[in-house]
Formats: sequence, structure tokens, C-alpha cells
Amino acid sequence: MEKYKLGLKKKSFSLSYNGGEIWCEHLDSLCDQTELLKQKFMEDLLQIQKPSSSSFIAVVVNESDIDGEILDQIINEFSSLKRQLRKVVFIGLTMKLKRYVKKRSADTNFLMVCMDDLEKAKEWLVGKS
Repeated sequence: MEKYKLGLKKKSFSLSYNGGEIWCEHLDSLCDQTELLKQKFMEDLLQIQKPSSSSFIAVVVNESDIDGEILDQIINEFSSLKRQLRKVVFIGLTMKLKRYVKKRSADTNFLMVCMDDLEKAKEWLVGKS
């Protein structure tokens, strides 16, 4: 089985964590399959935009070829949601894209950071701020 097919099998889901709820957006292990990654994100966005979905989002992109265009699309979609997000964390970005997220975070109406550890990311998302 090709490695990216394992990434397609990973489902995004809502996770109860430490008294809060986090939406775990799994876009990882999709390798160089950027069109499949975009398609998966747009399908998951239908769930994310529901009023009952969490306003804390962890976007996991390990082992996926994310570029500035895809990252822009994700951030723009989050910014244009009709409901307010509170915090978004990206896990697994390159150093260059981490700097880009930091720059873009000034233009969003929600907190947005990058981390390399999912457990620390979950703590940050549901921590007091």
C-alpha cells in the first residue's frame, strides 16, 4: 500500500481533552498528494464550520508536503468561517512555514501558533488564556 493511502484513512475528529474539546484535523501522512490534502481539508471544513464544533483546532501535517499556497488556503478558510475560532495550532510545519504562520497570525481574529508536539499543542489549546 502506498504511504499516502494511510494518510487518507486517518479521520479528523473531535476530542474531549482536559475539560475542553479539540477538533483534530488530520492532514498528515499524505506525502506529495496535495490535491488529496486540499480535498480532505475542504470535506472536513463542513464539520469544522458547524456551530457545535470546537473553536480549538489542532491541524496535524506531519509527513505531508505543505507549501505556502496550501497553508494560505487553510488559514483563509479558518478566517472566513461565520463562527469564531479561538485557537489554532499547526503541528509538523517546516521552519519557513512556521515563520509564515507567525507573520499571518497578526491578521487573524484567533490565536494561531506552531508546535512540534501534539500533547503540548493540546495543552495550549485548552489552557487558560
